[in-house]
Amino acid sequence: MTQIAIAEDIRLRLAQSMPEVDPRRGAIARKMQERLQEFETPDEDFGQAEVTAILLVELLVDCASDLAAFGGLRDLDQVARQHRRLDVDGRHYSRFGLVLAPVLREVLGVRLPPKTASAWCDAFWHIIRQMSPNETVRPRYG
Repeated sequence: MTQIAIAEDIRLRLAQSMPEVDPRRGAIARKMQERLQEFETPDEDFGQAEVTAILLVELLVDCASDLAAFGGLRDLDQVARQHRRLDVDGRHYSRFGLVLAPVLREVLGVRLPPKTASAWCDAFWHIIRQMSPNETVRPRYG
């Protein structure tokens, strides 16, 4: 897989904020789960906010650590296969990306400047693009 470099200012913001974000990944995942549950409706076959929150927060923090330290990502093929097995797909990524900055600001408060929250969002989408560069929408049966 061809790696696309992330911008240096984003890499630096990730590195600077990692000491605040990493130890709070559990709190971020709990708040993310609450936010993702708000998107669920009774008639929607969604219902996996907890799994999605944990998977994506872990993915984000682990990969952001790699980006901050090395400027690149590990091989994400296994992660992509795991997401397919668990039916985590574009709708989950979109919802997660939508609430990521507000959740980070809520959990970290003033310790997280707006530009740094933005850098985490940019990193998330960078990771998703690298994980699934040729991903197409899979039809849902049933």
